[in-house]
Amino acid sequence: MTTAWIPEGWDEGVIALGGHFLQSSRWARVQERLGNRVVVGASRDWCWLGVVRQAGPFRYLYLPFGPSLRSAAALPAALDSARERARRLGCVLVRFEPGTVDAIDVAATGARRVKSRQYEHTLVLHIDADEETLRKGLNSGHRSRINAADKRGLHVVRSNDPARMTDFVRLLRQVERRNDFFSYEDPYFDAIAHELLVSGDASLYFATAGKRDAAAALVFDFGPTRYYAFGATDTESRKLMPAPPVVWQAIVDARREGRRLFDFWGAAPPDAPPDHPWNGITDFKKGFGGDRQTYAGTWELTVRPIAARLFGLARAAKR
Repeated sequence: MTTAWIPEGWDEGVIALGGHFLQSSRWARVQERLGNRVVVGASRDWCWLGVVRQAGPFRYLYLPFGPSLRSAAALPAALDSARERARRLGCVLVRFEPGTVDAIDVAATGARRVKSRQYEHTLVLHIDADEETLRKGLNSGHRSRINAADKRGLHVVRSNDPARMTDFVRLLRQVERRNDFFSYEDPYFDAIAHELLVSGDASLYFATAGKRDAAAALVFDFGPTRYYAFGATDTESRKLMPAPPVVWQAIVDARREGRRLFDFWGAAPPDAPPDHPWNGITDFKKGFGGDRQTYAGTWELTVRPIAARLFGLARAAKR
């Protein structure tokens, strides 16, 4: 599938503005394969990619981790463009996630804060250091498990075979059952497999023990950044501690391929209470090093006031 309607040089423009993978033409291909319409807008100081979402009789325009901005001063113009396009599409509102723009500047546009749809906090590891320096940044537990991987019979392999996505999802469903949550339906992962694995914009990493997949990770590549989007571990293989070697290999490969950053795709907030559901995975990610990054969260800008009010009432009734 191609996205011929996206302007030439789109991804280069997003990267130049420090934009996220979810604002790329790569992600547009995934959304289109899922049957969603994607539209874009751009100027010298901003650009945005939006997905038209349908919720019952209501339609809205969603800019995941967008718009991409040269500075906070570009936000009003970017939102004016998105709101006008949303109006022409019959959308009731624009949902957006303006990166690191200060909440005061976002609120000044007339938008209101809503529950975050993407991660609001993450850890980002700078991987443009030498491998030995990165290894020293590991905590002792991760370092020992990585060093002992061979002794435990673990072998880490990388795959861009879309057929292997089924094996990854099988592991992920085990994690979901263990932790009582659900991520995405199978077609979501099928779209990633057939659009991003085959193009090399995504990769799967597996730690195998004999003929068994013990752990796996799904990563996305965009510009200078590799994103650790999903990880999973086989229930019966957890005693082998297979997850650290998988992530470490993804980090090492990204560095060797010239990436400069490794985004861990989400973390618990720094002031999270002891029972926060992300504490465990956050501790795991912190074991590789990295700096905290906080984003502005998710906001909504009304396009059609009466319809947006009805949409809000409908959402509240479902809670």
